[in-house]
Amino acid sequence: MASLIPEEDSNITTTHTDADQSGIHQPEIRPKASHEANILHSAFFGRPLPNPYSATNNNTNDNASSSSSKKKSSRPQNERLCMGGHRETIFGLSLSSDGKYMASASQDSSICIWDVNSHRLVAKLTEGIDEKFECLRVAWMNTRQYDRTTNSYDGTTRENVVKYVLASSGADGIVRLWSGTTTTAEGDKLKWQSAGKLDHSSLEKNGADVVGTSKEDESPQVYALQFVRSEAAAPNMDILLTSANDCIYLWNIVADGSPQSPADASKCQMSFLPYLSVRFTHLDDGSDTNQFGGERNPNNELYVFDASYCESNDLMGVALSDGTCRVVSLANSGNESFVQEQCVLSLPPGYFPGRMGHLTALSWDKSGTRLATCIASGRVILWLLQVVDRGGAQGLHPSCISVLQGGHDAGRPLFGAKYCGGENEELLMTWGVDGKVCVWDSYSVGEVLNPLCTLVSHSNYPIYALDATDCGPSSKAQASDKQKIRIALGGGSDGGFLGVPAYIYDV
Repeated sequence: MASLIPEEDSNITTTHTDADQSGIHQPEIRPKASHEANILHSAFFGRPLPNPYSATNNNTNDNASSSSSKKKSSRPQNERLCMGGHRETIFGLSLSSDGKYMASASQDSSICIWDVNSHRLVAKLTEGIDEKFECLRVAWMNTRQYDRTTNSYDGTTRENVVKYVLASSGADGIVRLWSGTTTTAEGDKLKWQSAGKLDHSSLEKNGADVVGTSKEDESPQVYALQFVRSEAAAPNMDILLTSANDCIYLWNIVADGSPQSPADASKCQMSFLPYLSVRFTHLDDGSDTNQFGGERNPNNELYVFDASYCESNDLMGVALSDGTCRVVSLANSGNESFVQEQCVLSLPPGYFPGRMGHLTALSWDKSGTRLATCIASGRVILWLLQVVDRGGAQGLHPSCISVLQGGHDAGRPLFGAKYCGGENEELLMTWGVDGKVCVWDSYSVGEVLNPLCTLVSHSNYPIYALDATDCGPSSKAQASDKQKIRIALGGGSDGGFLGVPAYIYDV
């Protein structure tokens, strides 16, 4: 990849223009990024983006540009609420690969399953969950086949009596599997049940090959949870990625038996077979990294706050509490699988004020050449990963391309980023504790002070989780309702009498 800018937009400069009327230097906006942002903005607010260089707009929230716009509702027109499921904060949220269901994990120690079309609750999963521990993450097993030539899922569904498999993780260190099966008596209605569990607290006791730095009397919190399909590194396997303290684990999820009927499926349990594990340590090159927690972490212990596997290149990014993102590769040679560290993405700790230099989240683009890391200080760092020759051997060379700041409230943590907007993923969505969802040009270069637009701004609803269905080419996505893009988000705090809602937006 010779240039960060797509070939179609190679004539667009990335230098700053003359100062606008507010005195802020604005980068020129690429037409393709503007086009995709307008699609989102029109779906949310019923009109295209205002002039980004107007003195009154200044790239802030859509409904703050004039006295007339203040009269308009601050709520997006395509907003749908999922009510009646959770009483407390929603920490995790995930849409199924076919877009039919949404799962949410809450501080109230429950997992909710929602029908996306009707935004109604269809199941609440609490079996075996200790009420003393909140649920943190949810992830669906992908039931579609992955096509490495297009870096996407081709829509072909793997036939199985068990229609859906969901994983959930909690603050007790336990990862649970849930199965959704059809019953002949109730037609297409799904029956949800517990299908297996793994306690990360017991790994050290059981003599796992790689053990994290778990503290006595404390359960490891599982922040990373992702199902992975890799025909190159793990052929014909459904791999589940989990984290605990300073470790990443990869498990081969295998059904105990082959259910042939709904009756068999209702009794089917699943096992976690160890596949690979990696323990991360502080860098030994003498570099000064962030110390997370200050006095609350006197031993400067390391923690995994997020991890993401990119199926197009079999690379895994791991966001750590020391402010670094470690990129490792997963490979298979014969009957042996192994992990190899490729590069470390980091900025000097002094670049960020106070103890706000740890990473909170990361996100790959679908090509595996771009990576976004979220910083606790409210900034997003865009990286470009290029394959280079190092003395006859190929290696990854990371480059820091852009720093995104502004849009979100300064000094308040971000909790995620997601590439979207057409075939080349022209946009990046970010969200955080300030209750905002901001949209950026994902091919930005240099320091960017303002997003293209702000889609959501709920000051009393901190956003901890966001997911979206396939963000492929917008023209195909809008060709039929079956291919409509859905964006879902969760968060909140005390729900009161009505509870805490999740939100769904149609694009």
